[in-house]
Amino acid sequence: MFPLITVGIVVLNRDWIIERMLASLHSQTYPHNKIFVLMVDGGSTDRTVDIAKKFLENSDFYGYKIIVEKCSIPEGRNLCIKNMKGDFLLFWDSDVLMEPEAMRLFIETMRKEKADIVTANAHFIFVSRTDEIESKIDISRTCFTDSCILEVPNCGMGHTLISKKVFDAVRFDPDLTIAEDLDFSVKSRMRGFKIIMDKRIRVFDVNVIKKDYSDIHIDMPLKNAVRGIRKKAKAHVLAYSFKINLKGMLKFFLKNKRYIFYLGYAPMAFLSALGIFYHSLYLSITLPVYLLAFLALQIKKRGLRKGLNSTLRSLLVGFPFSLCLAYYFIKETMHR
Repeated sequence: MFPLITVGIVVLNRDWIIERMLASLHSQTYPHNKIFVLMVDGGSTDRTVDIAKKFLENSDFYGYKIIVEKCSIPEGRNLCIKNMKGDFLLFWDSDVLMEPEAMRLFIETMRKEKADIVTANAHFIFVSRTDEIESKIDISRTCFTDSCILEVPNCGMGHTLISKKVFDAVRFDPDLTIAEDLDFSVKSRMRGFKIIMDKRIRVFDVNVIKKDYSDIHIDMPLKNAVRGIRKKAKAHVLAYSFKINLKGMLKFFLKNKRYIFYLGYAPMAFLSALGIFYHSLYLSITLPVYLLAFLALQIKKRGLRKGLNSTLRSLLVGFPFSLCLAYYFIKETMHR
């Protein structure tokens, strides 16, 4: 028996990929009369909505609905929950393509593992032009054994099937302009819901390489970047592992060295303050030199405007976020 599944697509300005994404959905072997397509557009200024509407009008799905409303990603996901049909919601990002058997495998794994949330391990592909996408996709299965299906402490939402009963207890936090998926999955896990990753499911996250460096953390309005910093840090820590300890904290920071750099602002500022107090030129310029070195690297990587923006955000966002990360890692380590 095939249950009705709502496919939730939260989208903004994706006219370059939305038709391919919907074609991937249409290629699913899962019965199309059991698929309801729900697209939430956050206010695209390109042809995303027109392309999607034209495609869906000619499809054979159970039905579809397109909601155009100015919203953040978590708000868009909550709109999908509010308007879903059936007992299952599959979040499918607009730049994600899946193999034809994906939806069938999602449901099969959810039933077999008695899971509440099932996700896949996405393969990132990078192209310079959209016509290169097909040549980069390899749907040959590399994972066959039961070890390819495992319980995980968190998951993203770009390719994840969720049972409706989870939504009775958890929703997406609108304060989390990023990491809303980590926060949602951690809260779900802590309420006893089981999260399973099925590595057999072939999923591809498409990224177009552009000369103009693009980064969600830099392009995002500053007020959104600083919004919910404490919650974002806590979500990152709790999502890291089932068990938080000192070894895990060290491993996390060594893997994400930029947070170590951001934390370095504190001792650099202290040394500069000492230098000013003791009239030491070399000590007093410690923080400015630290900042200028970072600025030079960012300008080289991103250009002048984004380099300046990145450096400013490293102080206003990166530093407090890193402090919160350290705080929650220590707190969770001591608590456990």
